[in-house]
Amino acid sequence: MACARAPQGAVPRTEFLVANEDSTFWVTADARGIRMRGAPLVLARVDNRFSELYVADDDRSYYEAVFVGQRLFRRDLISGDSAELLADGEVAGMAERFAREHPEERPLAADEDGAEHPRTSAISELRVLDVHGPFASYEHLTDIDVAGGSNRHAAHRGVIDLRSGDELTVGDLFGDAEEARVVPLAEAAWRGVRDSLQSTAGARREDARNALQHFDFNAGSFTVGALDRVPQVQFAVPGAGGSAGGLTLPLPPLPVAEAPWWDAVVEELPLGPPSMGRWPRERFELVARVDTASGDRATLSLRDGTREWPIGVVRGPVRRIFWLDTPTIARAQRQALIRAFDAAAMYSEETRIVEAPRARGPSTVARREPRGARATVARRHSRAHRAA
Repeated sequence: MACARAPQGAVPRTEFLVANEDSTFWVTADARGIRMRGAPLVLARVDNRFSELYVADDDRSYYEAVFVGQRLFRRDLISGDSAELLADGEVAGMAERFAREHPEERPLAADEDGAEHPRTSAISELRVLDVHGPFASYEHLTDIDVAGGSNRHAAHRGVIDLRSGDELTVGDLFGDAEEARVVPLAEAAWRGVRDSLQSTAGARREDARNALQHFDFNAGSFTVGALDRVPQVQFAVPGAGGSAGGLTLPLPPLPVAEAPWWDAVVEELPLGPPSMGRWPRERFELVARVDTASGDRATLSLRDGTREWPIGVVRGPVRRIFWLDTPTIARAQRQALIRAFDAAAMYSEETRIVEAPRARGPSTVARREPRGARATVARRHSRAHRAA
């Protein structure tokens, strides 16, 4: 693309944010050309204000017992205030019981490692799957292993309200009538999948039957998506115990009728097939072409029908676009976004800052350690990885 001949004519003037699963890219196009800046941010726009969603570790480990839960937070970019949305009460409860039953044990410090093979391991992981306006779809995984005791591996998907942290149903999002319509369809789809797997021929037939005994349909285990800007819900049947522990079986997505809140979301979403998403505007459109071979690279460009201006390549697929020019965001919001992008550059422990030498002064190279709970998104405890 860099070697290609530049298109004739001025690039369309625009400004927007491009969001994929775990990053946000700030694109500005004006008389100076096109510029793109990326940061490991997951953003949501709630009541016309940008917020950052981040996951923080809740580590309460001991030498022979690993307890690492996770909590989901929303941070308002203007005020800087954070609110907890979701937490793992099971892992925290196990840690509290262990502390009461073993008063002689000392919790590990942040820089201490536990046993290579701890007798107790309880680890949970929260992951934001997608965001649609004030609602976030998430996945929660739990892995509990107790030597000589119980083991449990579970998975769950759901949707929460970013304003309150409340768990939502399909009826809460799209109305009771839509819930009454799609839940029986999802249950019928699950019965079809189950019957198909149970009739599998060959040596793994018995394994499939045994595994299916540990999957139970749950109307609350679903996520929100969209195809061609039409809202969808996708149920995922959770597994618990046996060889199904920690797994989910996603069912085919089901389209649902638009709710009033969808109007504020629709222009953020792409039109067209997943291989080429389009965001049309009055005088141009943004295009994201996904590499069909790998599926993890999206090439961005602006085009006006006869001309096309390349922007760059991001990890695909592109989830949503936040337009910053129509309407123009307030100055306070812009300054808050700048601060958030600058701070996100410090999330990685590999970041280095180099300061230019002053007159008659030596140059300095400084390392800034990530601060605050958001730093744990990029830094996981080594003992938790070993236990997992």
